[in-house]
Amino acid sequence: MPFVKCSVDGCSRKLQPILKVDPRDRDTWFYRECELCFKLACEEHSSGVEGRIICDRCRREAEAQQRSAGLIDLGFRLRREAE
Repeated sequence: MPFVKCSVDGCSRKLQPILKVDPRDRDTWFYRECELCFKLACEEHSSGVEGRIICDRCRREAEAQQRSAGLIDLGFRLRREAE
């Protein structure tokens, strides 16, 4: 089985599971992922924002949108389609 790797900004760091429901069955292991785009992210390329795990890519996009639009953030986010 191939290693699970971070997918942010070309990072290829191997991820450690955060939860192993059944230690013998790798399909039941959970890894750190962004709560906006649902892509895998290592601790270096993600951060906790308001109790949610957000990858650096989504955080930069949100900051760029706020700067360019000059709008007030009401906390609503649309779920992006898988890329």
